[in-house]
Amino acid sequence: MKENHLLSGKRITIHGKRKWVKHRRIEAKRIMEYLCLDIKYVLVDGEKRWYYQLAIMDVFSRRILCWIFQRSVRQKEVVALMRWLDLRFGLKGVIIRNDNGSQFLAHSVRQTLKELEALQEFTYVATPEENAYIVAFHSIQQSELIDRYVFSSYYDAKQHIQKYMDWYNSKRKHGAIGFITPM
Repeated sequence: MKENHLLSGKRITIHGKRKWVKHRRIEAKRIMEYLCLDIKYVLVDGEKRWYYQLAIMDVFSRRILCWIFQRSVRQKEVVALMRWLDLRFGLKGVIIRNDNGSQFLAHSVRQTLKELEALQEFTYVATPEENAYIVAFHSIQQSELIDRYVFSSYYDAKQHIQKYMDWYNSKRKHGAIGFITPM
């Protein structure tokens, strides 16, 4: 990120305690027990610009429940997605695992999750294996989609990502869940 001038130079101070992950490996026994989320950077060659994709995955089914793709992902977008997820699926008692990105550390995000009665847990710094499910998804998406296409515009990239997400959820079979699709 430093090489591509993606760091703002600001230092973020955290107020309040974080709940750290207890176990690196998640043993989900049902749908909507654990959600993992993370941000992926995608280069749109035609615009010579980086865009950000935030994806939220249900660990049990490996389904991508929702995602956004835009120039930046701020705390207000994370709050909006959490509220949408709560309306659609209900977040009460759901454990939400994320890294220590400023969007996830933000007071408004933490407060919203508290109001929705979701349990947020943070991975330890520099331990992507603690968020392995969504990190693995991003790696698969990188090799199956992003490395294969040169995106001419934001809209071109978003259209390809939408098709990929639909295919991933409804047609791609996963060994970890018994060679069935997430849907």
